[in-house]
Amino acid sequence: MKIGVILPSRGLMFSESAQEILDNLQGFNHKIFFSHGVPIPECFEKPTNRALLDGCTHLFFVEDDMALNKDTLANMIALDRAVVTVDYPVNKEGRGAIFRVGKEVVFCGTGCLLVKREVFDELKAPYFRTDIRWNIRNYGDFLKMTSSKDTNLDGYGLHDVNFCMSLYHLRIPIYVLPGKLGQRKLVELGKQGTNNGAHQIEVWKKITKDHLLKEIKKWPVLPTGDLETVLTPTGQINVSKAHARKLIRKGMAERLPKRKLIVE
Repeated sequence: MKIGVILPSRGLMFSESAQEILDNLQGFNHKIFFSHGVPIPECFEKPTNRALLDGCTHLFFVEDDMALNKDTLANMIALDRAVVTVDYPVNKEGRGAIFRVGKEVVFCGTGCLLVKREVFDELKAPYFRTDIRWNIRNYGDFLKMTSSKDTNLDGYGLHDVNFCMSLYHLRIPIYVLPGKLGQRKLVELGKQGTNNGAHQIEVWKKITKDHLLKEIKKWPVLPTGDLETVLTPTGQINVSKAHARKLIRKGMAERLPKRKLIVE
């Protein structure tokens, strides 16, 4: 086993985060792949490619502001899954980094993510990209996620969502390690010209369960239209609800299994 640590720093990191990463790596054969001064998604893509060329069996993505627990990495490895994550807050209000619909993890953050080498054999490069955006619609009984190409790079993130959606399309599940991590944020820089110039740093630890999903469920419910999708021997077709009942009654079609999420 050789762990490639993907550290996508864009120039700075918290010293306590660095110490916790090193503590987690003790006893493991590893190599750290740094990124310096490049934007998202290149700060993920470039060290990932170097780690894959170096023959690493596991890629451990850990961002420069994470507050890791003792043995976080060891516990992730012990699960022996293709992809393992741990939840952490992405804002002060407690929104978690994991988006579930039902029991299924749809996407998660890259703050702490362990991926086996063979997963990348199934994916197409670039593994991380920000030119695809996802629109989520609320239809009441189910949600629909629709992708669209967007070359406008304004905004933040999306590299993590797009990476996970590639996994989702390949039916590669994301497993979640029980427990939670924290995330550090700089509140105020220490004053220059003084011995007591420590920076003021806070750690976010609060996570509200299914925060994003609950917010989406508050959105207005969109109409599903008059057509129903049924499965016939030749594939799926969209027909009126009355015609769908007729085909099903005659044994010429069957209803699709109910799903809580549709991805297009």
